[in-house]
Amino acid sequence: MTIVEKEFGGFPFVDPGFAPTRLLTAVACCRWQRTNPGSVPAGSELSAVLTPERALTIRRLDLSLDLPFGQLSDERQVQIAQTRAYVGTLLPDWRPLLDVPLTFHQLRHSQAISSSNFAWPQHIFLAAAAFAAPTTLAEQIVHETCHQWLYFIEEMWPLQEDNGPRFTLPSGTGGRSASELLGASHVVVCLHRLWSAMPADAELRARRLAHLRAYGAGCEALMRGAREAFTPVGQALASRLIEEIEAI
Repeated sequence: MTIVEKEFGGFPFVDPGFAPTRLLTAVACCRWQRTNPGSVPAGSELSAVLTPERALTIRRLDLSLDLPFGQLSDERQVQIAQTRAYVGTLLPDWRPLLDVPLTFHQLRHSQAISSSNFAWPQHIFLAAAAFAAPTTLAEQIVHETCHQWLYFIEEMWPLQEDNGPRFTLPSGTGGRSASELLGASHVVVCLHRLWSAMPADAELRARRLAHLRAYGAGCEALMRGAREAFTPVGQALASRLIEEIEAI
C-alpha cells in the first residue's frame, strides 16, 4: 500500500474513502516549506497557499511556462459556478473535490475544448465550445478538475519514472508521458460515472458511454504494458484505474 492510499484513503474521484482535506493540507504544508523552510505556518497561511494565485507563484519557482489566455465573461463565470454546484448535487461525494479553489480562463490559440497544465496549478482553460451545452460544460469541468487533483498528488509524489517512454493515447494524440496516460485514464473513469448520473438525451448518453468504454479499454491496454514507466504511486493508481475500467 502506497502512502497516498494509506494516508489519504485512496485516489480522488475514484475511492469513496478518499480524504480531500487531508491531501490539501499536505499540499499546503509542502508549498509553505518550499517558500518558508523551517518555519511553522498558521492556519490562515496554509489557506493562502491554496489559492490559485499563490499556487502559480510557488510553482514558478521551479517551473515557469507562459500560456496565452483570455478573460471569461461574468455570464460564463456564473455558468461555471452553477455547473460545479450542479454536478455536486448529482454526485455528492464529489462535492469537496469540485469545491477546491480554481481559477477559470478563456482558452486561446488551441484546438482543444479545454486544458490544464501542471505548470499552472488550480487554473483551468475553457474554449467557447465548452459552453455549447450544459452537458458539455459539466464534462469539461469534471475533466479538468480531475487533472487538478492528480497534480496535487504529483506535487509531492511523481507518478512516472524519469526519462520514461512516450505513448499515443486512444484518441491518436501522441507524445504523451506516463503521467499523462494516467491522467487520461482517470478522466475516462470519472466521465463514465458523470454520464451515468447526469440527465441527458438517451441517445447522447449511450453514445458518450460507448465512446468512454472504448477509450478506457485502449488506456487499460497501454497501462498494462507500461508498469515499469510508473513510480510505486503511479503503479497503484494504474491498478485502481484498471479495476474501474474493467467494471464500466
